[in-house]
Amino acid sequence: MGDSFQKAFLFVNCMALCVIAVQLIPFSREKELSNFCREYYALTKEKDELSQNSKISSKLVLKRGVISKKTGLNTEKNVDDFCNSFYFNQQ
Repeated sequence: MGDSFQKAFLFVNCMALCVIAVQLIPFSREKELSNFCREYYALTKEKDELSQNSKISSKLVLKRGVISKKTGLNTEKNVDDFCNSFYFNQQ
């Protein structure tokens, strides 16, 4: 009898942990996009301060590609608008 209670309690604990983990997925995706946008914003500011540095430009293109792939945006203007609104709404 006690063994069945222990198994039931273990099952309930496992299910609770699964539900908590699934609820955290959207939060982690949002924070991941937030971090990508912050890095993108920092690279654009660094590019503006320095002359046309090819290393920064290539990093900027890579970040823009990652953000556009994760969000489904296709043009540079859309990625810029998304990151600006996303970044400034987080402050």
